Amino acid sequence: MKKSYNLLVIVLAIIALVGIAAWIYQIQRGLIVTNMRNPFSWGLYISMWAFYVGTAAGGLVVSSAIYLFKAEKLKPFAKVASLTAFIFVIAAMVMILPDLGRVDRFYHILLYPQFGSLLPWDFIVLAIYAFLSATYILVLTRADIMKNGIKLPLFGKILQRDLSEEEYGKIVKKSERQARILAPLALPFAILIHTVTAWVLATQARPWWHGGLLAPTFIAAALSTGPAVVILGSLFVMGYRKGFEGGYSLLAKISAVSTIGLLFMYYNDFVVRAWWGEGTEVDVLKLVFSDYIATHGMEVLFMLLGVVTFVAYSTKKSGLVLGSIFMNVGVLAHRYLLMGPAYNLYPFRLPIVYGEVWEYPIAVGEVRGGAMNPQPTFAYYWDYFPSPVEIAITAGILAIVLLSFIALSKLLPLGGSESNPE
Repeated sequence: MKKSYNLLVIVLAIIALVGIAAWIYQIQRGLIVTNMRNPFSWGLYISMWAFYVGTAAGGLVVSSAIYLFKAEKLKPFAKVASLTAFIFVIAAMVMILPDLGRVDRFYHILLYPQFGSLLPWDFIVLAIYAFLSATYILVLTRADIMKNGIKLPLFGKILQRDLSEEEYGKIVKKSERQARILAPLALPFAILIHTVTAWVLATQARPWWHGGLLAPTFIAAALSTGPAVVILGSLFVMGYRKGFEGGYSLLAKISAVSTIGLLFMYYNDFVVRAWWGEGTEVDVLKLVFSDYIATHGMEVLFMLLGVVTFVAYSTKKSGLVLGSIFMNVGVLAHRYLLMGPAYNLYPFRLPIVYGEVWEYPIAVGEVRGGAMNPQPTFAYYWDYFPSPVEIAITAGILAIVLLSFIALSKLLPLGGSESNPE
């Protein structure tokens, strides 16, 4: 078991280093090393940003539900859920940086925020959410940290105090009261971070992102992946112990029901678009079922596999692991599909005659081809697929996320006395 753990850490560390090297290379060469261009300015990085925001939101929803809705079965998972919320909201903010290109100018958003754009508002709610998540972790782990301390490499145990059982009990009760106060604050922000993220897209001039259901589908996606990630994190930290079956099963059911809701809203939007029979709303739907049918099939297939696995095997460890993986892969494909149909149906379109539309081409931003074989510098369509640099950077950030979770799960008392089933 220890060898497998060490191998996992080594593999993740190598992926993280490759990702950092790829990011340095991108900073040196510019965004031209990605496959994004003027006609297709958001790609894998923004897809992962939306994915991480959802996962972060789902984590704190789990923790808040314990105190707001008396979901006592979820109490053993509260610390892990709060930790995943914190790590993934930080990951969401980091994921924006490689998309900026000139990351050294990031401070401009702090000095010169343009509040007419939703991006500064998104940054604000993400920062507040990160603070609330960190506070939640501190509140839930404080009693066990004070009792047992935390062990730091080279420093040994720190923060340990000699507490009597009575003193320890008082700290636990105080932490419970503080968690109940935090819950009604944390839950609205868990919903708000994904709502504002959806608004960032919905307010753009892209038919694929139009419609009032984008924010609800984002929230449903968060409740699909959030509990699934909490399941995987809890299995890693605490295992599948007796007394936890009900909590794991409840998390699986929350994820499954939310996914069904997501798919319902998704196809409801499709039916409304198709009903009109013409216009950009229908044109973008045609793109989904032609150029992007493979990605669409993947998202629906894996989400349905996740639902079936969670419903049928939620009381088995293997079923929980597989269901969680299926759910995350499906929602990740769902997030990736946000970009293609939006960018390959250009907003600058004029009807010429019946059945024919003239599209205003967009400059690619580079000279393509050679003197003997020149290629157009204006495009009506951009066949985007992430470049090796984009994939390496994205994989590297994900590896750092997982390494951070592993390190903090070893450092913090996530499986302390409050995690023991009654």
